[in-house]
Amino acid sequence: MIRSAYTKSLFLPLLVLIAALTGCSSGSVPVGDEDEAMRIAESYYTLLKNGELAKAVALYEPDQQGHWAMFLQDQAKKLGPLTQYSFKSNTVNTVFSGKFYIYQISTRYGDQLADEILTLFLHVDDNTIHIASHKINLARKATAQTTDP
Repeated sequence: MIRSAYTKSLFLPLLVLIAALTGCSSGSVPVGDEDEAMRIAESYYTLLKNGELAKAVALYEPDQQGHWAMFLQDQAKKLGPLTQYSFKSNTVNTVFSGKFYIYQISTRYGDQLADEILTLFLHVDDNTIHIASHKINLARKATAQTTDP
């Protein structure tokens, strides 16, 4: 009798934990979405490096494109053209409504080095990945010895 109560007290929390973890699985999120997110991030930085801001803005959520167009234009005026970029790390964070893809990128704008964070979001309702945010943190002025951003 004691063993049965003990087993039940362990079984119920274990069942709840399994159900919760199952809810965090990718479910309807497409397989290979991490590759697609990286492709979009690479494309975004290639467009920025080539000065194609309008095409880069098209990778944002449609209702946010006006805001990000102004952001990118302001940054281009302030920093000059993007001359180098290098992806340093990435993180994937699954939430109830989809997945966040967070990339850390080292960049160079003329003689300015920067560390950037680019966040993409895949919404489970439409299975489309868009850029959600872009943050630029100026690191320091590049020196003659600095070759890697």
